[in-house]
Amino acid sequence: MGATGDPIALLLVDGESTVTGETVTSIERANDRFTVAPAPTANRGLDRLGSAEFDCVLAPEDLPDRRGLDFFDTVCGEHPDLPFVLRVDDREGDVVADALSAGVTDCVRPPGDPEDYALLTNRLSNAVRVARAEAEADRDRRRLDQFVGAVSHDLRNPLNVAQGRLDLALSDIEGGHVDIAADAVDRSLELIGDLLTLAKQGTRPDVLDPVNLEETVEGCWATVETADATLVVNSDRRIRANPSRLKQLFENLIRNAIDHGSDDARIVVGTIDPMYTSTRAGGDGGTGFYVADDGPGIPADERDRVFDIGYTTANSGTGFGLNIVRETAEAHGWNVRVTESKHGGARFELTGVDPVD
Repeated sequence: MGATGDPIALLLVDGESTVTGETVTSIERANDRFTVAPAPTANRGLDRLGSAEFDCVLAPEDLPDRRGLDFFDTVCGEHPDLPFVLRVDDREGDVVADALSAGVTDCVRPPGDPEDYALLTNRLSNAVRVARAEAEADRDRRRLDQFVGAVSHDLRNPLNVAQGRLDLALSDIEGGHVDIAADAVDRSLELIGDLLTLAKQGTRPDVLDPVNLEETVEGCWATVETADATLVVNSDRRIRANPSRLKQLFENLIRNAIDHGSDDARIVVGTIDPMYTSTRAGGDGGTGFYVADDGPGIPADERDRVFDIGYTTANSGTGFGLNIVRETAEAHGWNVRVTESKHGGARFELTGVDPVD
């Protein structure tokens, strides 16, 4: 049994076909986190990188169609954050210094014995772990920049309104300024609540529990102001998720449907299952769930922007609700997208979800 942890998709580029098959089997046997995709040439490797996502590349110094370092330069230009490990022979001692100087993640010797493959997978795992940590740190920095911008801009406006109106109220008690100031304070508190929620979304949940979708959605429905809207849940699926953060996700999607639709909106929650052909899985997302409504929908050219901080078309919206949805999904390792529902409204699809059998 290999090491536990997140799966690792490895692209193995090697022109020696007989050796490649043995290497694929030996790597996957040494560590069951690995799924290895072979490619016989650098060009075929680039084709694979363009059609699928990988966590690491392993290639030798000599390939049939180019040098390993030349291949690295091309990969680095197109995928600058992808770990690249170069396999070098003992006789190529000078190559190691050149490779590391060029920016190659690591250099390894050709494995021979089964024990060598355990060491190889450890080196590859370390390269992926460091790259993932750096990517997470970059993501956190970007989120912090967004957070600071939101606090400095969106929160300052209603507080300035409240301050100005309270100043006016001191000289004009009958002018209705206190009510306007109170509304501005209420909006500030709502913004603070969303900002605090957003600040917690960046980290991955420590524990994922089995959660029933129907029970979770109905629990959210009871705590959200739903006017005359109706809820239909076409799912008894159980998934692995953080219960508290999944609740936040559903609450925000429900509020979004009601805020942008009518008081008697109809909201449907259902499951998404992958479609299979005789040769491979079809579709682009696999298992998951959706939340759909019968509101006005979201124009196609706006769908990439709806998850951005501050985006809203509702007068009472804070612009953080759907960003919280995206952050929650990404923290779980899910994909989220918005499309059109069968009634012309919005349909939010979350896929890559781990179901509980």
